[in-house]
Amino acid sequence: MDIVPAVPAPEFKGIRVWANSKPLSIKDLKGRVVLLDCWTHTCIFCLRTIPIIKRLQEKYSKYGFQVIQAHSAEYEFATNAQNVHKALSRYKINNIPVGFDTNNSTWEAYGNTYWPKHVLIDHDSFIRYEHAGYGSIQDFESRVVEVLEEAGHKPTDDIDTLNPNDEIFDTYGMHFYGIAPEICVGYSRLGKFGNNQTMKPDKPNIVIDPGSYTDNLVYLRGKWIWEREGAKIRLSSKENNPAVIIKYNSARRVHGIIGTSDGKIGRIEVKMDDNYLTKEQLGKDVKLKDGISFADVEWSFMHNLTKTEKAEIHEIQLIPRSDNIIFYTFVFG
Repeated sequence: MDIVPAVPAPEFKGIRVWANSKPLSIKDLKGRVVLLDCWTHTCIFCLRTIPIIKRLQEKYSKYGFQVIQAHSAEYEFATNAQNVHKALSRYKINNIPVGFDTNNSTWEAYGNTYWPKHVLIDHDSFIRYEHAGYGSIQDFESRVVEVLEEAGHKPTDDIDTLNPNDEIFDTYGMHFYGIAPEICVGYSRLGKFGNNQTMKPDKPNIVIDPGSYTDNLVYLRGKWIWEREGAKIRLSSKENNPAVIIKYNSARRVHGIIGTSDGKIGRIEVKMDDNYLTKEQLGKDVKLKDGISFADVEWSFMHNLTKTEKAEIHEIQLIPRSDNIIFYTFVFG
């Protein structure tokens, strides 16, 4: 964590819903050392940090340490409290207070521009250290111990030399040099698809598959509405094989942030190199039945689609089989 000028920690703003706790405030927490985790469940770097903050809470709560999570929204669906509760259940966050920062007011009060950000607040409610982006437990623990000792506590636990073992790391993979980039397909972030045609925002587009693909560009096939945050399918009787397609240059894990337009369960089929997945290639959120690999989209989140043991190059096709699918982002691990 990076040292910053000691300034009073801003009060939490705009948080009306809390999970795992009664409503909290910076004033209430004075006397405790606080690690504020500004996160969102659609950020893979935030997800990779969850095991670390759980471990810190487990080790140091007996010394007056408290992790607080402020969940803000990168996508509109992440303002939905039901989606946030589902994320807390999926990632087993049940002992850490989580404030639902629905309008990103606390996120902004702490000067954030991206996710995640961690702010270490001392027992006098002054900000002492900050850490932007993903890190290992070594980036946090020594600073936590230092600020606890300043508060008069004497932690006796050995410093961890490795990140804790957690399913999250296996499911989502780790970042490495040369990995394929995250690609958001909404027009607020993506200038154009790889297809050789101009897409009209917020209108139905019939998109032609060119048949060959440049690395790390997203292609569409079929009838889609290009929306601000994603691409929404428009199935028709004339189109039975629409798809979102990407050929990625290097990854062990492929994830898709996918939701539905009506809150009902949707379905996508998943292919790798024009074949359905084998049992060994199935991501956590993909099933295999009668030779077809598919995912049921029950809510909007980061679906783990495929896995390989080594960093490899593949072409992925996501084929909607219901007319309510919205595709937001490819993420790699």
